[in-house]
Amino acid sequence: MKPASFIILLFMAYSHASKSQNLFINEIISENIAGEMDDFFQREDWIEIYNTGGITNLAGYYLSDNPDSLDRWKIPATNAGVTTILPNNHLIFWIDRDPEQGPDHADFNLNPDGETVFLVAPDGVTIIDSITYPPMAADISYGRVCDGCDGWQFFNNVTFDDDNTEILPSTAFVLINEVQANNVSYFRDNALDHDAWLEIYNPNPQQVNLAGYSITLNGTQTWTMPTQDPFHTAIPAGEFKVFWLDNEPLEGGHHGTFELPLNGGTLTLRSSNNTLLDTYTYPSTAANASYGRSTDGAANSIVFNAPTPDLTNSLVMIDPPTLYINEVLSVNINDVLDNADQTEDWFEIYNPNNFPVNIGGYYFSDNPENPRKWPVPSFYPDSVTIPAQGWILFWADEDMGQGVMHASFRLSNNLESLRFTSPDGITLIDEISWQGMDPDTSLGRFNDGSPNWVFFLETTPDDSNNGALVTVKETLTSRLALEVYPNPTSGEIRFNRPVNAVIYSSDGKLVDSILNVNTYNFDRIESGVFIIREEQGGVVRVVKH
Repeated sequence: MKPASFIILLFMAYSHASKSQNLFINEIISENIAGEMDDFFQREDWIEIYNTGGITNLAGYYLSDNPDSLDRWKIPATNAGVTTILPNNHLIFWIDRDPEQGPDHADFNLNPDGETVFLVAPDGVTIIDSITYPPMAADISYGRVCDGCDGWQFFNNVTFDDDNTEILPSTAFVLINEVQANNVSYFRDNALDHDAWLEIYNPNPQQVNLAGYSITLNGTQTWTMPTQDPFHTAIPAGEFKVFWLDNEPLEGGHHGTFELPLNGGTLTLRSSNNTLLDTYTYPSTAANASYGRSTDGAANSIVFNAPTPDLTNSLVMIDPPTLYINEVLSVNINDVLDNADQTEDWFEIYNPNNFPVNIGGYYFSDNPENPRKWPVPSFYPDSVTIPAQGWILFWADEDMGQGVMHASFRLSNNLESLRFTSPDGITLIDEISWQGMDPDTSLGRFNDGSPNWVFFLETTPDDSNNGALVTVKETLTSRLALEVYPNPTSGEIRFNRPVNAVIYSSDGKLVDSILNVNTYNFDRIESGVFIIREEQGGVVRVVKH
């Protein structure tokens, strides 16, 4: 190689490395409902890149949300005018699964529940920058506190293709709409508990983030909502949000620091600048009843024997026919294929009636706090009608584009639940929770519609469970209920019988596994709320001080 050529190549290599260190993932949005539109007048997820160095064409670089596939999407070299970023400037990439719309449109979407995104060098291996973002609220971005800075924060004022500068939102009027202090078995939180809650109503034509707002009980106990958890504090325009007043703030930013008394009380709602927004007094109610405004925002209130958490108080309840979640599979390796020849999670519904049931407009969810996560499409009624004494199979794969039988969520194998709700969005038809299935082993009712749940070595998708080969004939509830003491604890806990179990943090991370033990010691584990789930399915929640 000639010396001059070697010097040129060395300069190019140094120039690339220098530029790479000056490129930053600067801001992201994973649920764009009312924000900026792309060139096709569509509101899509986006990632903003910031450049502190020289002019750089990002063609050949990669964007990815998969650490096992850093070269997931290569930025095309088809239009330098679209993929070139100027010094001290920004460049937007639309993460919309529409790569045919141009070189600034990636072939994947961002997950609003949180994930890690990567900017990767042209070698497909070197990570230039990455960020793990938490669950996101619609139309609130997550970005660096200033362009290229180390710290990150949420922006109510999304700074699309502009400098990251926070503008504090003005006070918006919201009010307390419904209270349930005596929640015995009606509505569950993210830790699967039946706790007290209140609902706040946003009557405004725009979303309101309650970050920094406060709720006071009887003028003595005050809880201030967190400023960095908009997933739990933002209320869409004209919508509602439930906040749990259970004195369990470690369970999430929507859990308060005091409990609601059963005999009634007075609640005061103030904005982040201490403006009084609402005062609401609730009485003692019967178990599972709530007290709320007769219509949303009305001056007078009534008792609701069928509460409406996260829904309008004018809701018309719909009493559904008897239907069952009959079988679920959360780890599909070599089991049945879907219509796209893919092995995906699935769940089966059984209709024991002597007539067919069209479940278009019904809801499924893997989040107990959001029972309306996925509405069953109703525009192809023949596809979503369950025959009399028959079954129907749905794919939990986040691939709604593959047909009406494909849900908007996947099934986790760690402390997961599946909820089936009537078209009113709250009336429970059926639900099941679990932790841990072996690959290609389903969890199902021992006989179609029976109360006993077992694991099936021989899965029966879209067919009868009766007579299938099982791995465990013991039901999830047949053993002595698991008990733990002391709870809360500052160290060692004891079980009422030997336990094989796994221990998870409240955010679903695996902490430890235990085998045939009567005690467990939390001494080396930081304070928090933990979920212990035994292999038979029993669950107990432990608080570590």
